[in-house]
Amino acid sequence: MRAPPSIRSFPGPIELIHAQAGPALLRLARLGIFVLWIVKLLLDPVWRLADLPTDLIRPVGLLAFVPPDSVPFFWTEASLMLLWIVTLMVLIMGLTNRAFALVASVAAILLTVYSSVIRSFGPAVHTDIVLLLSTYALALFAWADWVQARIARKPTTAASSAPLIAIVSFLCLSYCLVGLNRAIVSPQVFTGNSMEVWTIDASLRAYYFNTGVGWHIPQWPMVVFFLRAGLPVITLLEITAPLCLISPLYRCIFIPVMLSFHLLSLVLMNIFFFDDMLVYLLLVDWSKRFPALRAKNAGASAT
Repeated sequence: MRAPPSIRSFPGPIELIHAQAGPALLRLARLGIFVLWIVKLLLDPVWRLADLPTDLIRPVGLLAFVPPDSVPFFWTEASLMLLWIVTLMVLIMGLTNRAFALVASVAAILLTVYSSVIRSFGPAVHTDIVLLLSTYALALFAWADWVQARIARKPTTAASSAPLIAIVSFLCLSYCLVGLNRAIVSPQVFTGNSMEVWTIDASLRAYYFNTGVGWHIPQWPMVVFFLRAGLPVITLLEITAPLCLISPLYRCIFIPVMLSFHLLSLVLMNIFFFDDMLVYLLLVDWSKRFPALRAKNAGASAT
């Protein structure tokens, strides 16, 4: 059922993103997700956690099922380095696209353990959750491909758009939940000096990227004004992020504004969501722009 022209013209064309995507675009997305995980692992020497006191460990995720007596054996430099090496090797295997369903499944399990190790010392970061769920989606839809091929008894490919839509959905949902949590649980942050406090606190913490700028914020009244005025705007965009799934017009607004927000977070707070920013590449409907990335039956279904 098509929407009336008056409704369609208000938000712009309503069309599900990646509806025309083909196997080539899906392979590129697989490659990008796995390369992104490899980069994150190379930046994260997880074996250093073995130097921390075991009293700080609060096992989460899969590690919550590890018997307490086994904790001293698991939280050693050798064990954590072995986990890092094995996970890295499996991710590299995923770049070959061979036996992808099996490799992606193993990678998803190892990354779950890996993320559980890190989060046992601190809170979860929503960008890691998006990437982890994306890996699970790639694995599950790859198995769907395999099952379909077995049933059809000939090489076939499940809809390539489904895993891409799932990944974009995870990204949009992560923003939406963060925005809703801020608006409902902590509405007081929209008044007072919350933004300055956040900026100063984050800028004084040690991250991968340290610009040394944020703690000067109170000296710049104009910057303080824009920070306070921008928070409600960013929160509104976060809450309405799922519109990216259906509206090209909304994506044209969301992408530049949120990319600017992330770049400002890097400069002022030393926080760089580079993984989220790279996943933004899937907010572009590449198959609409490049025929080689479309499914073979996309043209027929569109008519």
